[in-house]
Amino acid sequence: MAEFDPGTLKALADIAKRTPKKDNCVIFMGRIGGALIDNVKYAYLDCVRHFPELAGYFLTHDPAQRDLLARHNLPVLLFPDPDAVQICARASVVVSDDFWWRAHSPVHALLQEARTFQLWHGIPLKAIGFPEIESSVNMTAEKAEYLRANYSGYDAVLSTSPHFTKHAFARAFGASDFPELGYPRNDGMLRPPDKYDMLNVDAELYGELRQRRKDGWRVVFYMPTFRDTGGDPFTDGALTPNRLVDFADQNKVVFVCKFHPYVQARISSNAGAVRVCASHTDPYPLLRLADALVTDYSSIYFDYLLLRRPIVFFQYDHEAYVTRNRELMLDMDAVTPGSKAADEDALYRVLAQVLDEGDPYAWERDELLRLSFAHQDAGSGRRVNEYVLQQFVRRAAGQNPVPQQTTYERSTIE
Repeated sequence: MAEFDPGTLKALADIAKRTPKKDNCVIFMGRIGGALIDNVKYAYLDCVRHFPELAGYFLTHDPAQRDLLARHNLPVLLFPDPDAVQICARASVVVSDDFWWRAHSPVHALLQEARTFQLWHGIPLKAIGFPEIESSVNMTAEKAEYLRANYSGYDAVLSTSPHFTKHAFARAFGASDFPELGYPRNDGMLRPPDKYDMLNVDAELYGELRQRRKDGWRVVFYMPTFRDTGGDPFTDGALTPNRLVDFADQNKVVFVCKFHPYVQARISSNAGAVRVCASHTDPYPLLRLADALVTDYSSIYFDYLLLRRPIVFFQYDHEAYVTRNRELMLDMDAVTPGSKAADEDALYRVLAQVLDEGDPYAWERDELLRLSFAHQDAGSGRRVNEYVLQQFVRRAAGQNPVPQQTTYERSTIE
C-alpha cells in the first residue's frame, strides 16, 4: 500500500465524517489515476445521459481528463480540488474497475463509508486476486498483503456470466454480490459510436480504418497484456518492426498495435500499414472495425468473442510468462479458441491463413461466448446503472427496488 501523509488522511476523514451523505451521489473512478477508459467510462456515460435519478460524477487525478469532460459539459471532478473533496465526502456509492483509488490515492479517506461496486477490467485468464496470492510465481509476503487488502471488501463485483462468477470472480474477490450484467465497455464495441462514446478515442485513426476498409484493406488489432517483470514483444525481440510492415503491406492489412495502459512500448515504424493506438486511449469503438484480433493472455479476447471474428494467440514467451510473471487461472487449452503461434514466422503464417482461408475455430469461439456472456448486447451500461439505482440507492433510502425504464436517443458517428 502507498504511504500517505497521516495529517492529510485525518483531515479528509474528518471532512467525510461531518458531511451528510446523499444516497444518489455516485463517484465513477477510472483506472490509473482516473483515465477515461474501460468499463467505468461507459457506465459513467450511461449514468449521466440516461439516469437522472443518479447524481453521477467522474473523478480523476488527471487535469487533461477533467478538461476533456468539462468541454462536453459532463460532470467531472479533479482531486484534490475543493469541490471534488466536498462531493466525494457526500458520495454514497463508488463505481470503479480497479483498486488504484484505494491503494494509491488519499481520496479513499473520503470514501470509506461509500458502497463499492467493482466492475473490474476483464475476465481473467491469468491469475488475479486470491488465486494469485496462493501462487508461488512472482509472489512475496508484501505483495500478498497488498493484493489481499485490495481484492477484498466490495459490496458487489461485476460478473459476465454464471460460469465466470463460479470459476473466476467469486474465486478472486471478496464481495457480497456478483451481479451478472456484462461489461459496459463492450457497449462501445457492439454499437456505432456517438460523440460521447468517442471521448478519449483516437478519432483520426478511427476515420483512417473506416476508409481503409472501404478501400479493401483488412484490419488486425494486436493487443498483448503487460508483463509483471517488464518488457514487451518489440523490446523482447519477438516482433521485428520491418518484418511486420512487410507482412502488412504484402497482405493489404492495417496492423494496429494497442498496448496495455501499463506499457509504454515504442515501435520504430508507425507508417504505412502499421499503426499505433496510444495505450492511454479507449480502443473499443475501434475494435468493431477489426477483422481479427491477435493477443496473448489479455482478457480482451473474451470481449472480442462478441464480434464472432477470428482470434490468434501469439504467446511467444509462454514458459517464461507462467513461471516468472503470472500463473494462469484457467485451463489455457480449454479457453483459447484460435490459432496459436509461438514465434514471428508462425504468427505471420497463421494470420495469413485465418484472413485468406477462414478460421476453423468458429464453433469453439461460439461455445466459449455462450459460457462467457449471459448478455450479448449493448445494454451492459444500462444494467450496471439500474443495479446501482435499485440495490444501492433505493435500498439505502428504504425504498423497494423497481425496474428502471430508460430511453436511448443516440446520434451515431457511423
